[in-house]
Amino acid sequence: IINLPTLLLPRWHETVANTEFKNHVLPRDVATHWNSTYNMLSAFIKMKSAVVDFLDCASNGFADYALSSEEWEAIGDLVKALKILKDATTFFSSNSPNISSVIPAMDTINEVFASGIVDNHELCAPLRHALSIGKKTLNKYYALTDDSDIYRITMVLHPLYKLAYFKTVHWQESLINNAVDVTHKAWTTRYKPSTALESTTAQATVCFYLLSHHID
Repeated sequence: IINLPTLLLPRWHETVANTEFKNHVLPRDVATHWNSTYNMLSAFIKMKSAVVDFLDCASNGFADYALSSEEWEAIGDLVKALKILKDATTFFSSNSPNISSVIPAMDTINEVFASGIVDNHELCAPLRHALSIGKKTLNKYYALTDDSDIYRITMVLHPLYKLAYFKTVHWQESLINNAVDVTHKAWTTRYKPSTALESTTAQATVCFYLLSHHID
């Protein structure tokens, strides 16, 4: 439509002239722009009635591109899946994200990609298959968190998460123990007081244990 400003664009504006989308056009899907596919398809869904009318108009030459109800449903499912990534991008682009948010965010995305379920709604079969492939890419980046202890340390010491989070998302016991060991090693090698403060150190060690194991 945008590429034919003297023919199709005026017809599109006529289609939406008496709707809430007056003077609106569908955003483009730009490969170099984050979340542009989501932005395009979500607008597509919002302007569904106008899109249907535009495609149904024989003079526009798009009758062969009219979408079936199943195809509209597939678009809706794709928007639901992409919104997970859109929300993550928006959050981590803000001024408030922190290291302790990385693993929970990736776990949320991983769960959707693995199950193909968003908000208790099972996505269509082709999209579930596509997400299973996307999960392989996600796993590659998830594995990179193992290269830096800071991710696990922040989770263990975070007042909201601690070890309870790992158990909630069903981490293997060996991985949970490793997270504790990594945190304790960081404490003893970098922050543990000198031997002149042994009693204080003992108390601090007990506090560390309670902090990392307290789940309430």
